Amino acid sequence: MIGEWNAAVIALVALVGYLIGNMQTALIISRLRFRDDVRLYGSGNAGTTNMVRVYGKYYGLITFLGDAGKCVAAFFLGRLLGGWLGIHPADYADSVLLGGYIASACSVLGHCYPVLFQFRGGKGAASAYAMTWCLCWQAALVCTVIAIAIFLAWKRVSLVSVLTAIAYLITTFIAWAMGYPDRYLIFFVTPVVALLLIRHKDNIKRLLRGEEKAISSGDKR
Repeated sequence: MIGEWNAAVIALVALVGYLIGNMQTALIISRLRFRDDVRLYGSGNAGTTNMVRVYGKYYGLITFLGDAGKCVAAFFLGRLLGGWLGIHPADYADSVLLGGYIASACSVLGHCYPVLFQFRGGKGAASAYAMTWCLCWQAALVCTVIAIAIFLAWKRVSLVSVLTAIAYLITTFIAWAMGYPDRYLIFFVTPVVALLLIRHKDNIKRLLRGEEKAISSGDKR
C-alpha cells in the first residue's frame, strides 16, 4: 500500500518523471533546427499548437509525438523503479502501478513548468493525452473520438484540450463509480486535469469571448 512506500522511493520516482518532462521537444527543435526559440513568437508557448503556427505542421507533429512519448517513457520508467525499489513483495503490483502514475503525472508537471527552461514550458495537452492512454485506455479511446469530433467542428485546439480533459475526468469518475479496479486512478487524473485547465485559462477566456482563433499553419515569425 502507498502508506508503506519508502519516502525516498516516491521522491526518486517523482524527480525522474519531472526531469523527463523538462525535455521540451518544441525548444529542442526550434534551437537545433532554426537556432531560435519558439517562445519568442506566436502565443509564446512551447507546445504543439504554437509550433504549428510558427514552423508548420511537420514540426508540430514531431513536437506532439515527442511530448507524448516522453510521458509514456516516464510512465514505464516509473513502473520499473516502483517494482525494483518498492515495498513488500506482497504489494508489488501496487508499487509498480503507483510508480507509473507518479512519474507520468510529474512529467506533465515538468513539461508545464520546466526548471531547465526558466519554468516556461508548454500547456501539457500532448503529455496529458499520452498519460490518459497509460492510465485508462478505455476512457482515452472515448475521449479521442470526442476530441476528433470537436476539432473537425470548430478547429480550435484549445477547445479540444479543455473539453477532452473535462470529458476524461468525467469518464474516469464514471468508471471509478462503477467499480473500475484501479482505485488510484481518479486521484491522479483530477490534479492533472486541474493543471491543464489552469494552463489554458487564457484560452478559456478567449473562447468565452468568441476571440479564440482557429489553428493555422505556416511561418509566422
